[in-house]
Amino acid sequence: MYHRTSATITLAALLCVALPSSRLAAMPSHRPRAAVQPSHETGCGVERWSVKVGMDPDARLVDQRTAVPTNIVQLRALSAPASPPLNSRVKPVETTVWSLDAILLRYKQEDDSDYHLVLADTGGRTMIAEIPSPMCVGPSSPFLPAMRAVRTAFMAAFHPTISFQRVNVKVHVTGVGFFDFKHGQSGVAPNAIELHPILSIQWGSGGATPAPGSGTPGPMTGTPTPDEGTPAPSVRPGSVLAVRVQVSPNPTAYRIDTMVRGSTLPGAHCGVRVVYASGTASTNRGLQVTQTADARGEVSWTWRYGSRTTGQAHATVTCTLGDRQGAGTATFGVG
Repeated sequence: MYHRTSATITLAALLCVALPSSRLAAMPSHRPRAAVQPSHETGCGVERWSVKVGMDPDARLVDQRTAVPTNIVQLRALSAPASPPLNSRVKPVETTVWSLDAILLRYKQEDDSDYHLVLADTGGRTMIAEIPSPMCVGPSSPFLPAMRAVRTAFMAAFHPTISFQRVNVKVHVTGVGFFDFKHGQSGVAPNAIELHPILSIQWGSGGATPAPGSGTPGPMTGTPTPDEGTPAPSVRPGSVLAVRVQVSPNPTAYRIDTMVRGSTLPGAHCGVRVVYASGTASTNRGLQVTQTADARGEVSWTWRYGSRTTGQAHATVTCTLGDRQGAGTATFGVG
């Protein structure tokens, strides 16, 4: 959640983890530094930023292998500290990974480059969950791989902008507990509890972004609801179109013939976007071709991998079929 930002500074290499990316700042020494942000992002956060992105000393206490089932009512009932510590966690809430079912009402990109998601239960009670930008996170954060996967999948499906986009999507969200400071945030809980960062998100009929090291992100879709003056969402009304993505070989390497496969419904029209480990999108002509899913619902693209940068790359397949749409992202290694 954005509260205050600082002056952007240039920083060396970036990590390959799944957390919010972007700007950096002249922050006090107890807060982490972030890296240079892409033009579509504006800056990195400052207040309790190390705790938000797992750069604090207590981040190692968070067991990402175990998620505690909960709901919005229970989280909103937790006692909030009078003054949350700037560089340590409020135990046990902030050292616990929580999972819950909710409705995604609206989302936007904040000034600190976080994706701000407003979640609600069936009674209309709300709370916030956030997807940080990986460029605002240091390589020591244990949450980085999960944040990167979640960020990539959400961006591919919903294309967040600086304006709220309204949807009505059932989601299952897993994330780390976090107490923010209240400063008029949209959807804030009475105790300012959040899931920050989100480590995994599922939507529709089983599409998901995985916890670190597992699975393949899947589709998202939503139905807009009326909003006063809010731009129409980038996703159109319609039911979920599931898209699963695989890359082979995995890992691949420079100048190796590599294939992206997508599985969806027969007749769907699909495109692919590959982002190299360097952060640069491939311009290979073979990847610019829209494919129509065959009778088995399969599409594929083959190209010669064109980057020497090692690390983790991403392939996102986006498909439409009538008024249905979905996207899936696969993360693959480059050796």
